[in-house]
Amino acid sequence: MKRIIIELFNIQGNALHFFRKTLINYTMMKQLLLLFFVVAFQSVSGQKVITINQKGNNLKSFYLSLNVENGWLAGQHVNWEIGMADYPDATSGNHTHCSAFVAAACKRMNIYILRPPEHKQELLANAQYEWLPTPEAVNAGWKPVAAGNSYEAAQRMANNGVMVVAICRNPDEKKPGHAALVMPADLTINELNENGPAVIMAGTHNHAIISLRKGFKSHLTGWPDHSVSFYYNQGR
Repeated sequence: MKRIIIELFNIQGNALHFFRKTLINYTMMKQLLLLFFVVAFQSVSGQKVITINQKGNNLKSFYLSLNVENGWLAGQHVNWEIGMADYPDATSGNHTHCSAFVAAACKRMNIYILRPPEHKQELLANAQYEWLPTPEAVNAGWKPVAAGNSYEAAQRMANNGVMVVAICRNPDEKKPGHAALVMPADLTINELNENGPAVIMAGTHNHAIISLRKGFKSHLTGWPDHSVSFYYNQGR
């Protein structure tokens, strides 16, 4: 009888040990599964693509039709509306024409942004940066892109056919800032976080499409950058 009792206690002890071990393994398994799903969710979220719809494709086609890579070229005075050289002997207004290109694109879309003759071409980007938050700009339909992930928000708007301006002011008021338009493009969240939205721009070098990080590199103070502001206009 004594031996039977001892055996029963041993069986009970083994069962209890097995149960505890199984419970620990189950808890660890739950934690591992939870970690797996968190990592998988973050990976999938990062790879999510911000796609272009038909309105975005129409806007992209319009921007490409402007032929920025062959107009608004640096080093020559240009007619701001069409981007072609107009005064070969000019000694000022010859530097770069980013803000003139933005103004020309906006005008063709029947959207007003500060432009000649209200402001000369020189240092126009700085002036546009100061103008965009004003009541006059609000009346013209301009609104700031909401705070938060402005890169993603700006790209989503452009991909939906909304005109979005990316702009920064030079801290030195005697030097030019920079302005560009957000170009509709299929980009992942990771790509946006890494390089910002796609833009079309005139500058020292003109680009039909380039990342904000590369296009604004001489104006950025760090990354993620906080010196570039985004404004959108849905037109009338």
